[in-house]
Amino acid sequence: MKRFTVCCISNRTHKNRNRNPDKKLKESMEMISRKDIEEPEKQNNNNVTSSIIGSDPTNVIVNHDFSSGMHSWHPNCCEAFVITAGSNVSHGVLDMSKCGSYVVVKNRKETWQGLEQDITSRVKPCCLYKVSATVAASGPVQGLVEVMATLKLETGQAPTNYQLIAKTCVFKEKWVRLEGMFSLPSLPEKVVFYLEGPSTGIDLLVQSVTIHGESEPKLECVTSAEDETIVVNPNFEDGLNNWSGRSCKIVLHDSIADGKIVPEFGKVFASATERTQYWHGIQQEITGKVQRKRLYEATAIVRIYGKNVTTATVQATLWVQNPNQRDQYIGIANAQATDKEWLHLKGKFLLNGSASRVVIYIEGPPPGTDILLNSLTVKHSEKLPPSPPPSIENPAYGENIVTNSHLSDNTTNGWFPLGNCTLSVAEGSPRILPPMARDSLGSHVPLSGRYILVTNRTQTWMVQLK
Repeated sequence: MKRFTVCCISNRTHKNRNRNPDKKLKESMEMISRKDIEEPEKQNNNNVTSSIIGSDPTNVIVNHDFSSGMHSWHPNCCEAFVITAGSNVSHGVLDMSKCGSYVVVKNRKETWQGLEQDITSRVKPCCLYKVSATVAASGPVQGLVEVMATLKLETGQAPTNYQLIAKTCVFKEKWVRLEGMFSLPSLPEKVVFYLEGPSTGIDLLVQSVTIHGESEPKLECVTSAEDETIVVNPNFEDGLNNWSGRSCKIVLHDSIADGKIVPEFGKVFASATERTQYWHGIQQEITGKVQRKRLYEATAIVRIYGKNVTTATVQATLWVQNPNQRDQYIGIANAQATDKEWLHLKGKFLLNGSASRVVIYIEGPPPGTDILLNSLTVKHSEKLPPSPPPSIENPAYGENIVTNSHLSDNTTNGWFPLGNCTLSVAEGSPRILPPMARDSLGSHVPLSGRYILVTNRTQTWMVQLK
């Protein structure tokens, strides 16, 4: 059985999903379903309290194994009930002696309807959490169906945001582990965890849910505009909005190849199809969102498909149009992609001059081969800490602090290229100082005659650095 797990870390989705029906209808349905749940809770309040106190205190989820019935859990516009070994109630063919208590979520009219719990008071911003749930499906299940773990984030009058944590595929009445991770850069007014996903009419079964913190909050974690990705709709959760084909056609998919190719992240991915040139692909304009003399990092999840091509080069490229209408192409990163698995393509770029237009796009495979793109993000690159000053005790005036300045060992040790160019040592530079240099420097060690040769330069800024 294949399992697909997605990790979402500090990745907020700004798309508003039309998940909820009419507000009054939702509230009335919730009142009906919750009333049946809350009555037995009041009668068994003492037992519930002692059970919760005895549970794992590090688990964000209250009543994680439903040993206290439906306490702290609520069905989302549907119905739910707990089955235990002593309830004399069976559901499907699951063996109660092996699986223990579990919840059945039924009468689901929408795929987003499922089981939820409010975890607002038990999560912290900038803390990494690991989610693990044991889930199954029952009813008119044919083949595999998806079950997803999702966060609902609400703040005041702002639109509700949804953050996908993980998803997996399950067979009928077979328990499967659903695992993923999430982190919230800031804490909204309300955070609700819920399980959703199977098609309407299919019952969702939940045996247990745990959420544990994997790291402590970072003190320096501050949300700002610079933390956001520069690419709009980077995961295609808003369809193909803000995306376009670069002289080809783009299409949105949830799966292709008879379900063999599914997204690694999120629910959908895009394909650039009907390509007739190597440079044809999928693109987005980011004009005005990138600044000159600032380093950016791009990350793309890519794959290829079709035309009997199993491996091909995929490249992330930046097209820049200067104010004088001159075009410039900057290669960000390239790698060999396959039709078997998703590839994480990463690279950095820097704009030296002003630009009137900037477009980032994915290109590379032979004509006729589709480019699959699951996600593309562009963010400010992390600043590296400055190098410590050289340690020289009692330096004399005029002391040379540059190591290997004469290339005396015939290597480029201590020197490194800026960009994807190549450094090598060559012979043929002057061995004698010019007269004016001799007068200013005085006695000097003879020159070696060696110099650094920089080759394979594709950009004007590619040089050697120390």
